[in-house]
Amino acid sequence: MSRRKAQELIAAGEVSLNGATVTDPFVRLVPAEIRRLALRGHPLPIEAPEPRVYRYHKPRGVLCSHDDRFYGDTVGRVLRAEGFVGYTWAGRLDRDAEGLLLLTNEGDLVQTLTHPRYEVEKTYHVWTKRALRPQEADRIFAAMRSGIVDDGETLRVLAGRLQGRPAHTSVTLAEGRKHEVKRLFAHFNLEVTRLLRVAIGPVRLGELKPGIIVRLTAAEEASVFGLSRSKLEAR
Repeated sequence: MSRRKAQELIAAGEVSLNGATVTDPFVRLVPAEIRRLALRGHPLPIEAPEPRVYRYHKPRGVLCSHDDRFYGDTVGRVLRAEGFVGYTWAGRLDRDAEGLLLLTNEGDLVQTLTHPRYEVEKTYHVWTKRALRPQEADRIFAAMRSGIVDDGETLRVLAGRLQGRPAHTSVTLAEGRKHEVKRLFAHFNLEVTRLLRVAIGPVRLGELKPGIIVRLTAAEEASVFGLSRSKLEAR
């Protein structure tokens, strides 16, 4: 669950430690002294789970939220339905966007892959309502690499190019600010009609079909955890 939800449950007296109710979410604990931890009377595991990472192709229309009282089709609902207890996702996508999310039970990994300050590269394929001509695309990508100021923030891409038939663009970013791709293209009066994320750091979407979840290979997990450690150590 989210940290906010966990704090709400603790404040409401729903959590007990060694038989006593705990209401302070910031109480300091000694792991060796924890004999029983329970939520609403149900025991919770004390040992840390094995860190795991899964590749998920989020379909268009699924909301990146644990719960939403106005919209039921959420990633949180998918996680619960698939039995992913204690998991969350790295790499938020808008509801109308699609593509790669990484599902994990490792908090540091979520932090390093999600927070803009760690500058993890993410690659997107972007379709726009009006197709770009090659010379126009070169000019726009050059401006995007230099940086576009929008709402007090400087947005930029590391790389951009035209590709495919019908032609669309591929852009790589390293910060992932809110709605960043759409804001970059909107600056040039280009309406994004489809947004597909194909890579987060060293992990690629590949041929994974929408709605499918698969665990990363051992080599991929080692690579993504290595990236996370290097980002944290650099800070």
